[in-house]
Amino acid sequence: MAKNVRQRMIVGACDLLSRRGLQSTSFAEVTQATGTPRGSIYHHFPGGKQELVLAALDANAESFVEWIGSICRVNPEQFVRTVLDGYRAYVLDGEFEVGCAATAVTVAAENTEQLDRCAVVFATFIDTLSDGLRECGVEHEAARSFATLALCSLNGATTVARAARTAAALDTVEHHLIDQARTLPRVHVAATA
Repeated sequence: MAKNVRQRMIVGACDLLSRRGLQSTSFAEVTQATGTPRGSIYHHFPGGKQELVLAALDANAESFVEWIGSICRVNPEQFVRTVLDGYRAYVLDGEFEVGCAATAVTVAAENTEQLDRCAVVFATFIDTLSDGLRECGVEHEAARSFATLALCSLNGATTVARAARTAAALDTVEHHLIDQARTLPRVHVAATA
């Protein structure tokens, strides 16, 4: 039961960070959004808001890894299209009020520990995308470079989409990234005799 309360608070904090940012995510809002008792805050997070934010960032990375792991890897174009379609659906379902929790924390980080954790989360995102592309046969360096480009493009497009309240920037990024995915260099496997 206690683990459920803690986990609900972490998931709720991650959602609030992605919607409202770091400064606007308070313990009171987390308990209200998750229906958890206010008295449980310091029981589950004795390190205060800092501990909750770091746990939410870890959860953000874990959920991304799990989601990417569920995507079929037929070829780079299909893999990239599925990732981009899923992310686009996330933004649209969130009515342009959501983005990346790690991006929100990075922009308003209150200390280097938060920045360091965000750097780990972004590295995890890039590694996960890169690994998926490599499983589709893309060369290692090309996969890593493309994964970095994709992450940065999605974060920028999400910011523009949120401000404009339209998916046009996401559509543009998707079009160009899928085109580029078609041309990613593949690993050549020697034929067996």
